Amino acid sequence: MTKRDDIIQAARTLMQARNATGFSMRTLAEVAGVSIATPYNLFGSKQAIVAAVMDADLEDFREALFAEPKDPVEIFFHLVTVSARLFEEAPGYYRSGIGAIEAETDSALANHFGLPRHALLRDLVTRAVQEGYLVHSINPDSLAIAIGQQSFGWMQGWARGHLSLEDMIARTHYGLALTLAGAASTSHRDRLMERAIQLQAELPEALSAPKPTPREALK
Repeated sequence: MTKRDDIIQAARTLMQARNATGFSMRTLAEVAGVSIATPYNLFGSKQAIVAAVMDADLEDFREALFAEPKDPVEIFFHLVTVSARLFEEAPGYYRSGIGAIEAETDSALANHFGLPRHALLRDLVTRAVQEGYLVHSINPDSLAIAIGQQSFGWMQGWARGHLSLEDMIARTHYGLALTLAGAASTSHRDRLMERAIQLQAELPEALSAPKPTPREALK
């Protein structure tokens, strides 16, 4: 690993331990095992270092997301599954990271986290529209914002300990199925609604209720 990598990893460790970005550059240098001048020489500022942590996380996420080919609708569900897989591998870090994002008062850093992830969702929506899975009247920015806010809300529930990973996946997948069904082209709408009804049947509040078949529920 390079000194740059060591500094990014040290910043990630400190963000996890403190549930925020409130660490000093001196502490960062000590944890990274470099001189106090090195972080400034390589990055220029602490804000740039935190942004580099966010960039590294997003790049890791993108690699995992696109490792397996998925159709333009299935990729949204896969996005949730990949997120959960990463959360399971490092729950402490991701719980702290989500908490730090919620607590972050620096709008530039908040935008640095949110804008690239919004751009990823917007690209996925655009692809789904272009390939006929979603109707062309859908605004990719608007739908990406709706999906992002909804998904991050359930992730916050997991980070706070209110939901298990399994519940987070189920809730987010259900919301995705309904949201995408509302935006779907005629040839894909029924399939998404059937999926939503199937997912709904697995939610805790639905377990004791009568379970209509997907076809019956659509009538």
